[in-house]
Amino acid sequence: MANTQSQFGFQHYGYLPGSGVDYQLSKYQVQSSYATRIFFGDPVVKSAASPYIRPATASTGGTAIVGIFQGCQYTPVGGVPTYSPWFPASVGADATAYVIDAPNALFKVAALLTAVPSTAMGNNIGFSTGAGGTTVGGGFSTYTVDFASISTANTAQFRLVSFYPGIGNGSDTTTSYNWVIVAFNQQQYQTGTGVA
Repeated sequence: MANTQSQFGFQHYGYLPGSGVDYQLSKYQVQSSYATRIFFGDPVVKSAASPYIRPATASTGGTAIVGIFQGCQYTPVGGVPTYSPWFPASVGADATAYVIDAPNALFKVAALLTAVPSTAMGNNIGFSTGAGGTTVGGGFSTYTVDFASISTANTAQFRLVSFYPGIGNGSDTTTSYNWVIVAFNQQQYQTGTGVA
């Protein structure tokens, strides 16, 4: 059965074989004045010359990913601290973001459009940001991996590990919008270059 388009960002799937399981989420800061939403499953990078994080953009190829955003604790302007699966933008105080940054983590992610072929497994791949995300039903990301960015070059942020082994939508490896399992390739704990 052909796949249908379904975007959900980078969904934690497990860990590389032989790696220790690490379910701990690391804490990072999002600047209160940051005016862009960050959604559950977005890859995030360090903001230049600051301690804050922001969503990665497709133009940051070669920039090390910090990790995958998993929600935050923020204070609305004039409100009280609250948890949200997504960062709503421009809040009353710096937010505490929860991020999967274990370098051995695996993620399930959908292909942008063209199916990722079996010949690409083991290669690196970049991503597309999509429309940003949805503020209903969990605040999920719309990031996908981009077939056009498959390469052996070290600059892509993710490594193709396998196809999604499930059944149903996303499992047809021959049609558009298939799902794949990826690992970090350019990530802050794996790159030899410092994270600016």
